[in-house]
Amino acid sequence: MSLGYSYLVLGSGKQGLAAAYDLLRRGRAARLTLADGDLVAARDAVQKLRRLLGRKTKREKIQLTARRVDAKSRRNLARLMIGHDAVLSAIPYYLNPGVAKAAIAARVHYCDLGGYMESTREILKLNARAKKAGVTLIPDCGVAPGLCNSLAVCGMEKLSRPQEVHIYCGGLPQHPRPPLHYKIVFNLEGVLGNYFGNAYVLQNGKVKLIPSFSGKEMVSFGRPLGILEARTTGGATSTAPWTFRGILKAYDYKTLRYPGHYEKIETLKQLGLLETTAVRVNGYRIAPREVFIATAGPHLSFPKDRDLLVMRLVVQGWKRHRRAQVIYDILDYGDRRRGFSAMQRTTGFPAAIVLALLAQGGVRQTGVVPLEKAIDGRAMLEAVRARGIHVKETLRWEKR
Repeated sequence: MSLGYSYLVLGSGKQGLAAAYDLLRRGRAARLTLADGDLVAARDAVQKLRRLLGRKTKREKIQLTARRVDAKSRRNLARLMIGHDAVLSAIPYYLNPGVAKAAIAARVHYCDLGGYMESTREILKLNARAKKAGVTLIPDCGVAPGLCNSLAVCGMEKLSRPQEVHIYCGGLPQHPRPPLHYKIVFNLEGVLGNYFGNAYVLQNGKVKLIPSFSGKEMVSFGRPLGILEARTTGGATSTAPWTFRGILKAYDYKTLRYPGHYEKIETLKQLGLLETTAVRVNGYRIAPREVFIATAGPHLSFPKDRDLLVMRLVVQGWKRHRRAQVIYDILDYGDRRRGFSAMQRTTGFPAAIVLALLAQGGVRQTGVVPLEKAIDGRAMLEAVRARGIHVKETLRWEKR
């Protein structure tokens, strides 16, 4: 009988590293494989994990290995997955449907960081195949979507008749600086993907598509953040509008940025510099967004600058016979001692919590299961608090 569980983390970048660390520390791991398209990067990440965990991996005889994998090859992925209890995809969102199919073929439970609804919709189509294979797939398990879904469930359970959920969240530099008052806190391609297209929301009890960058709000957070600008962006509502249809009148999400950021992005949009359709330049066909990511990325990394994660989730409705709000606030500054950013902690740790539950049999449903249906919201809240992520819960009565 195994004394622990076997995990596979795809992607040795920031979020994958944080998730792997949490699994090794709290996930009762007997074996963890960290796989990446770049074997050197995977090996470097494994060495960092060994340094962070000290003698724990040797003392508990945890098998920790780095592997190279071509994430575009379903056959190679499935071969690597066999023998593991669960796999986390911490690679670019557009590869997730292929990874999910490989997990079904290998009969391994799966979750991902998600964040892009079109990829999630492709995974939802795999429900029958996953059930037949006896495995569970849970997409969108990072911070937003992810942790915010679970907090919404917590807040709804606090009210007798919940009616609306409004979510505001942003990964930001602690000290904004030009040119965009922003630093890259996760994949820039994913950020830009959610800045375009539409977002699924609940309005008046109906699922609707609304354009990204709509619904501008200026939201006050007091000291030290002051006023932040919030706008609708895609991806973060995930499956929640459908899950809560018939229960809530409204469910929406807006991304927080320092004032002035969105105006500058809109200028880039209007100039066509963020388009994905290729244009011809000196005989070559080039997508402007690819050029922007390659050229602007290094100027937005600010590797020595620290980040923060701010979230406010407001659940409105009735508690007994009075109007009330349940509010969750997070302001995380990361873990300087261990070298984890705020975005790493708030994205990687929730995903690791879900992956551990999958491996350990904590999710009974098979098929493709939305996070808000698969995991108890209160259990998720207590789990992230146990990891040092402070979540403030406030019950506010509306004045008569």
